[in-house]
Amino acid sequence: MWRNRKRDLMLICGVALVGALLPLGVPDFVRYLVVLVSIYGIAALGLNIFMGYCGQINLGSAGFFCIGAYLPTMLKVNYDVRFFIGFPLAVAFCALIAWLLSYPLLRLKGHAMAIGTLSFGMAVFLIAERFPSLTGGADGITVPPMVLFGEEVGDTFYYYLILVCFFLTYLVCYFLMSSRIGRALKAIRDDEDAALALGINISQYKTFAWVLNNALMGLAGALFAKQAGFLSPSTFALWTSISVLVMICVGGLGTNLGSVLGAAIMTLLPYILVSIQEYIMLTQGVILFSVLRFMPDGIVGTMPKLFRCNSRSKQVLIEQAEQAVAL
Repeated sequence: MWRNRKRDLMLICGVALVGALLPLGVPDFVRYLVVLVSIYGIAALGLNIFMGYCGQINLGSAGFFCIGAYLPTMLKVNYDVRFFIGFPLAVAFCALIAWLLSYPLLRLKGHAMAIGTLSFGMAVFLIAERFPSLTGGADGITVPPMVLFGEEVGDTFYYYLILVCFFLTYLVCYFLMSSRIGRALKAIRDDEDAALALGINISQYKTFAWVLNNALMGLAGALFAKQAGFLSPSTFALWTSISVLVMICVGGLGTNLGSVLGAAIMTLLPYILVSIQEYIMLTQGVILFSVLRFMPDGIVGTMPKLFRCNSRSKQVLIEQAEQAVAL
């Protein structure tokens, strides 16, 4: 276990080092793509805690993504609150809203929970669209530049800020899932009755996973707002929730690496398939169907099984060859 953890941490540090050195020798567009993947990676890691590890359903993640994006912007525009104050306030506010919603929503199960969380996401979208005095309405709102010590910060500073947030989020999720809390969440996912019999407080752990999921969605939203520079309610429609869900399904539910890999694939796909941009939603649907049909455990969950099958097949061929030679 400790050997695996040491290997994983060395790999994470290596990727972090590459990310830190990346701005020195790549075009601005590549840096922009890394920022987008990091933002959606944070969102996917958050949703994976609640859906992948705890086994619950959340189709309203776009609502918290929207709150996290709009709140620092509105505080800056209306009250001149600096981003570095509005930024943690947005995350804390998303956590508070999630905690309050946990009482009615987490009593639901299955389809009822899916509809309940979806309703919240749609309600936030309608509020953002129908209250132009707060959010700018359908016309949108321009995000003010980030200012630090009286100076407007550049893209390089913002790149490192997002990178730090991403790796801290990944480390938190990594250590959390190998802790007592992570084991309790997995037990709830596998069998709630058995987890209850073992003395696990199901309600408490579900609430923890739900609040952490949506706090990370708020964090991703706040970072996205500064990256986008302009916010419109259409950005936070139902498709945003579905996109993050597709990311963790493609990469592999219940795996941190799968969440990041899925975020990278689904974020970069529109830029790779520029020639068929108008069919991108259809393409994403085909990818999701193919993964669920042929790789139900996602890419990260399926690859080890393929390697084990290949090694087993090679061993059988070697044994057959040895028997043939002996004859």
